[in-house]
Amino acid sequence: MVRQAVAVGGSGSTYIYGFMDSNYRPGLSRQQCLDLTASALTLAMERDGSSGGVVRLATISEEGVERRVILGNQLPKVCTC
Repeated sequence: MVRQAVAVGGSGSTYIYGFMDSNYRPGLSRQQCLDLTASALTLAMERDGSSGGVVRLATISEEGVERRVILGNQLPKVCTC
């Protein structure tokens, strides 16, 4: 097993490795991590025909699990320019 700061997996993961390499940095706040994850999933979903139309996020902490769903019409606008 290898310890790493961030992991990417799933059917659309091959589309977002560069995005994660460019945008992930140590010390991100919880909200920044959630925003980065939502943006990465949005980019992957644009190219992956097997992905659904919503983002489901879960934050795991000492207090428990917090779940959030971002519907297709609420997905972040991500510039790939």
